Amino acid sequence: MLVKDLMTTSVSAVRPDDTIETAVKIMRGENIGIVPVCDIQKHVLGVVTDRDILMRSVSAGFSSSDIQSVMTPGVFSADVKDDIHDAAMLMAQNGVRRLPVVENNKLVGMLSLKDLAKKRIFIAEIGHVIYELSNKS
Repeated sequence: MLVKDLMTTSVSAVRPDDTIETAVKIMRGENIGIVPVCDIQKHVLGVVTDRDILMRSVSAGFSSSDIQSVMTPGVFSADVKDDIHDAAMLMAQNGVRRLPVVENNKLVGMLSLKDLAKKRIFIAEIGHVIYELSNKS
């Protein structure tokens, strides 16, 4: 099975010069905790999470209001043609719960632990991801 078979395809993204408020509105409106950060050509530059906003902006008293100031740059991504098991291992090895999915280096979706769990076929991989995440904390 390939990443494209399980990924979520309706994905909102922000640009580095968008405001933190824009990302928060997307998170709240879509009930998500992560938003990919892309350039105008939809190349993934990073992600911004609810935790990024709390830790790098709100709790730090940071005055800047653009995404670039709080985003996590240079994130790992999966390709739509990657094997789903390889993507799950990439998540485990890098301690992430969600991966941007690209096709021809452009954002086309997101893959999350929830996507893997919905199919109930990757229990071992999910267990490994959770184990790796708990050891990184």
